[in-house]
Parts: sequence; C-alpha cells; structure tokens
Amino acid sequence: MTVYVHKMEGQGRAFLGGFRGAMRIRQQAPTDPWFLLTADTDHELHAFAARLGLTRIMFRPAKQALPKQQPEAARYPITMGERDRAIALGAQLITARKAREMLQQRASGRGFT
Repeated sequence: MTVYVHKMEGQGRAFLGGFRGAMRIRQQAPTDPWFLLTADTDHELHAFAARLGLTRIMFRPAKQALPKQQPEAARYPITMGERDRAIALGAQLITARKAREMLQQRASGRGFT
C-alpha cells in the first residue's frame, strides 16, 4: 500500500485581461501548481491526509468512468508546500501520466505495475 503525489493535469497559465484605451492587454498570471494526493485505498489516503493536517472536507471521492469519460481516483488536492511535506512523510512522487495509467489499471481490475 502506498500514497502517491502528482501534479494536477490541465494546469496552464491563466491570462488576465484588461484594457488600456481601446487596446486589450493580456498578462500571464503567476500561479503555483496544484497537486493531488492519492493512495491504493481510501482508508490509507484518509490516514495519511490526517497526518498531513488535511480535513475531510477537502476529500474528493472516486468517480467511475461514464461513456467517453475517464475515471477519477479518490484524492485530496494539495498545494506545493503540502506536496513537499507529504513527500517528507513518505508519499511517492509520480508523474500525472503514471497516475492515469495506475487508475486505468485499477478500473480494469488488473492492479498496479
């Protein structure tokens, strides 16, 4: 049983728009990335999240895949600082691609490799 941390997919830089006269101004917004804390079991995930100081209200339950959709793992969204603390407590840092592969394997019943 393991707890995993990976960067949340689909995070691009947001653009803030404004106007200077008749000309629209675009700027990149400085944003820190968000990460997801997942685990092999919900019980292990909740126990680790409690050690990290996260509350249950932050928990996002797993969702089964509907047609033309991807399944979603049970997770806690965390900040970069919380990610660093989670790694210090023993969470395994993985890529978003690896997390997606693991989720697809779990959904198919094959387990993790």
